[in-house]
Amino acid sequence: MSTAGPPHGVPILLRSARVRVLCVGGGTVATRKLAGLLDGGADVRVVALDVTDDLRRAADGGRLRWVRRTYRRVDIGDAHLVIAGTDDPAVNAIVAGDADAAGRLCVRVDDGAGGSAALMAAVRRDPLVLGVATTAGAPSLTRVLRDELADRYGPEYGRLAALCAELRSDERVVAALADLDVPARRTRWRAVTHPDILDLVRAGHLAQAKEAALACLLSSSD
Repeated sequence: MSTAGPPHGVPILLRSARVRVLCVGGGTVATRKLAGLLDGGADVRVVALDVTDDLRRAADGGRLRWVRRTYRRVDIGDAHLVIAGTDDPAVNAIVAGDADAAGRLCVRVDDGAGGSAALMAAVRRDPLVLGVATTAGAPSLTRVLRDELADRYGPEYGRLAALCAELRSDERVVAALADLDVPARRTRWRAVTHPDILDLVRAGHLAQAKEAALACLLSSSD
């Protein structure tokens, strides 16, 4: 596969509970990389001689499996995602190479370009997830942008996303949108994000917000 030209990143959202993760290394950076995956219920194995207190507690609580030794190639196993998370670039390079050879995604904590994947800086407004990343090493910029996203999009956006998901399966909505073309359907859904509806959600008036959103979706005029 050709790697010519500037690096190109493709955003992807993993459903953590379905992901098997191998993390080689148990230090502070590895712990930070694993936090979101553990919160999402990922099946995590950590291979390291020592781990942070947070990872030790997670292991004691059954949230991850800690294999207390140095890395071996066989550790790749059936992992979907590999994190090369040691403080030794040489070890991380070996882990990344083994992951590539096995056809697994790999996040390399010391050299983002040396891995096939990266964990995005994320703002969670469940079920909405906002993420930002770069294809070059610019962690300070991604943190700044993540903080700006957190300030801009509060918890109400998560509640609005949940409302949209609920309405998407509503039989009345399904019937009203069935005969519309794609642009018309998009126009109706875009109306659901109107500031007036968002203000109702923000104020906690979810029943009124739902009524207003339904009116947008069932309207015969676009």
